[in-house]
Amino acid sequence: MHAYANRVGRRGRTNKIVEAVIVFFGICLILLGAIFIVASGTENVVIGAVLVLVAVIMFAFVYRLEKIEASKPTLVSQTFNVKMEGSGQQEQKQMLCKSCGAPLSEKNLTVIQGGIMAKCPYCGATYAIEEAPKW
Repeated sequence: MHAYANRVGRRGRTNKIVEAVIVFFGICLILLGAIFIVASGTENVVIGAVLVLVAVIMFAFVYRLEKIEASKPTLVSQTFNVKMEGSGQQEQKQMLCKSCGAPLSEKNLTVIQGGIMAKCPYCGATYAIEEAPKW
């Protein structure tokens, strides 16, 4: 897990460095384009406009990379420690068969489609166990 996290972290740092270099060159191109535009002359204005346009495309590329990186989900790992206690002393109730009153054990219980079914080993009666509300 740590190796994967380190790889992802290094890739993220590398992307940030590449983006910073692209932004730096974009700023340089804008300044150079502005110099060409100020210098006048048809050729100089065209070259300056092309340099500024290339810089704008570079900025759009960096912006797009940031949007893609921001939209990726991030893995968050959390650990919860829960301690459950009942109020007062708790006692285990003995289950009795509804038909004959014989005691039932955990071996006589099965889960079928999410419901708990009890089968009496003495009389053979089978029925669903319904949990009474706690209130």
